[in-house]
Amino acid sequence: MASPQLRGCGVHALPMLLPLLLLLLLLLPLRVTPGITCPTPISIEHADIRVKNYSVNSRERYVCNSGFKRKAGTSTLTECVINKNTNVAHWTTPNLKCIKISPHSSEMTKVAIPTSVLLVAAGIGLVFLTRYIKSRQASQPRRVEVETMETVPMTVRARSKEDEDHTTSETQGDQPTRGV
Repeated sequence: MASPQLRGCGVHALPMLLPLLLLLLLLLPLRVTPGITCPTPISIEHADIRVKNYSVNSRERYVCNSGFKRKAGTSTLTECVINKNTNVAHWTTPNLKCIKISPHSSEMTKVAIPTSVLLVAAGIGLVFLTRYIKSRQASQPRRVEVETMETVPMTVRARSKEDEDHTTSETQGDQPTRGV
């Protein structure tokens, strides 16, 4: 009779290893037990949750209602986990706190400025503006009044026949005269 050889882990060793593998699998805890699901999550004040999956290891998030926001440092996350001692699934308890949004607050911080501060600032601005205008006027050269000149009547001298002849002969130069 031939005995199985373990050295080469050939085909003959498989029948001996199969029971050992099955025993090892039975000793390992199963992470997810089929058929076990979480119940409805607990309710959180001013928040809603829409669960998509109730199975073990699923994660869901709460959403604060309209007019509320998540308080900083708190979480919206919950997870379906199984208690290993009781083999019962449950949702983790989130530390979510939804706080009311103030109707006067916004994303930006508003600063209230008293009317007296605005009036003082406007007065200071007015003083600086008047000083600026005066300094601009002082730096411009003073205007000099232009004296009006007496209007001198222009006299026109009547041209004589000699002036016309003299002008004509100068412009004609050496050109021959026609018809004379």
